[in-house]
Amino acid sequence: MIVPALITPFDAAGRPDAGALQALIDRLTSQVDGFLVLGSTGEAVTLAPDERAALLQRLDVGKPLWVGVGDESLALARRHAEAAVASGAARLLAMPPRFYDRALDARAFRVYFEGLAELGEVWLYHVPVFTRANFPVEVVAELARHPRIVGIKDSSGEMARLEHYRRFAPGLRVFTGSGTTLPAAVASGAEGAILAVGNLAPRLFARVLEDARAGRLDARLAGLAYETAALVGRGGVTLLKQALRHLGLPAGVPRAPLPETSPLWPEAERLLARLQEEGWLL
Repeated sequence: MIVPALITPFDAAGRPDAGALQALIDRLTSQVDGFLVLGSTGEAVTLAPDERAALLQRLDVGKPLWVGVGDESLALARRHAEAAVASGAARLLAMPPRFYDRALDARAFRVYFEGLAELGEVWLYHVPVFTRANFPVEVVAELARHPRIVGIKDSSGEMARLEHYRRFAPGLRVFTGSGTTLPAAVASGAEGAILAVGNLAPRLFARVLEDARAGRLDARLAGLAYETAALVGRGGVTLLKQALRHLGLPAGVPRAPLPETSPLWPEAERLLARLQEEGWLL
């Protein structure tokens, strides 16, 4: 499965633009297997709870939907989760709290994630590039024993972690959030990928995923996917939205104070030309 971690478009006044997001979903839907909204690529940390809820209420998604609900307290995370469930979302993607990371022990992780699991199906989210937080693998394995904690999006790119999940949490559904390590993640048992770059070139990554499963990787295509994912990873949501705007897709600009343009744009423009020539772009 290839699932784009969707951007959140903002209008000229800096408000979440549900119409633009729906238009992007409509463009993507035939090429992907589901959607993640309000994740890190969706700038969820910049949205107030009422903005998140209002955005979800206006979306019509006909494929599996993950909604990011993580926050710094169980109370806030449950508020996001309640809005997600009320909108019809079946999968709650929750990163661990991070501000008071040093105070979090195994009991704290259980309280947080099991409290969310009271509201719906929970997927863990490990994204250390943003959280800078520790999420011990033994805690993941313990949480995976809960009947409503069913999966994890792991964006660390660390294959040793995926191997640990496979050995010690065999029932946990694993999706990688790292496009640069997709073939290796498949070899380590990943079922699919939830990717920021899925907004831009989902068919390329679906092809690499299919080839990796079949053991027939095309080195050139795998290299192109690696280069694309690495560049989007370096440029973040600013570069991704700039690329989507360049292609005439509904993206808007990042929410202030994030910049509207990236210094990596000349490099990205050359790569986009290659992807477009080969027919991989959305």
